[in-house]
Amino acid sequence: MTLFTILTSLLYVKSVLTGVIPFRFHRSSLTLELNSALLCFCFLVAIAGPTIQFGIYVSMLIKAFKRINVTFSYAVFMSFGDVFIFIVPPCYLLTQQTNVKQLYEIMKKLYQSPVLVDEFPVKVWFRKCLLFNLSYECAYSVNILCNVFLPGGASDPAYLQMLPWMVLSLLTKSTVLLLLYGAVQYVMMVAVKLQKLLTTPNISMGPVQQENIRQLHLGKYGYMEFYELLWKASQSINALFGVPLLAYLSGAFIHAISIYYVVCYKMLVGWSRYSSHLLFLGGLEFIWTNFDLMYLIIIVGACGKIREESRKTQKLLLRLNLNPMDHKLKQSIEVFVLQTLHQPLEFTACRMFTLDYTVLFSIAASVTNYLIILIQFEMAIDH
Repeated sequence: MTLFTILTSLLYVKSVLTGVIPFRFHRSSLTLELNSALLCFCFLVAIAGPTIQFGIYVSMLIKAFKRINVTFSYAVFMSFGDVFIFIVPPCYLLTQQTNVKQLYEIMKKLYQSPVLVDEFPVKVWFRKCLLFNLSYECAYSVNILCNVFLPGGASDPAYLQMLPWMVLSLLTKSTVLLLLYGAVQYVMMVAVKLQKLLTTPNISMGPVQQENIRQLHLGKYGYMEFYELLWKASQSINALFGVPLLAYLSGAFIHAISIYYVVCYKMLVGWSRYSSHLLFLGGLEFIWTNFDLMYLIIIVGACGKIREESRKTQKLLLRLNLNPMDHKLKQSIEVFVLQTLHQPLEFTACRMFTLDYTVLFSIAASVTNYLIILIQFEMAIDH
């Protein structure tokens, strides 16, 4: 077995064990088969991790707080929100088995299409996905180890009981993000390959050559059919990952506001009241929150880049249409342009907003606004 085969097998096993993939993969036929036992196991894993973590955390809070107050209620509310954010994405994917298989079949058709002629760099794509996943999980591992082994980090035995379930929940989340990132990267790399193919032919040829080029655009297994597969893949990704991405973006947004408020006001203003250990852990949590948000930004940025590539394809076809050519070929290119206009490659979060670079500025502006409001309230209370 090659290293590539071993790594893909390990990643598949990890996706099953973390409760995200309920399919048996048949390598000989490259097909997915839904397994009922795996499906039940995946639902159990996806629900058990966050739920047990929530139960242990609430028991810790009850011991720490003798009575219910605002701080206790806020901590329980935030913890319950985390349970919702961790459970919904994998469970939603598990209910979408038909769409998952449909997306897989579309991606397989793109890979086997005569248009690409086995030119898709599958190993480069897999390497990107693997590095994305490993770096995310390694950063979380460092955060956990610092919390456990620093002085006072593991003083409460309940924290150590909660730790395995925290890790399981995070592994499930990282697997969902990996699937989303992998699907988006796949579409982007195929879209870039299509652009390179469109710039290859020289249309200043005779009638026979121009007819051959027209068939490349309009014929069976031509560029238009290939582009339609790309559009179907983007629609399947929207249907599958809109809810998970919206949940993760909401969670990262709330966590960013909370940790920025604690670090920027509580610790920077009253740092002398905290021990060096707590200051270090606060800084570590600040770094992890930014790291988590950065990975979601990478995915959103990739979605925006695909949208830009789609527009580049449109402009490229329009430039081709300006050159002297046969009427039939000119008409075929015009039809292709209309197809790219009516079937744009774009991604949305449950059709609420388009995923592109403007979302990143909106998140930054919203976090800043809410942070200013919270600090103003805190300053007013202090005075």
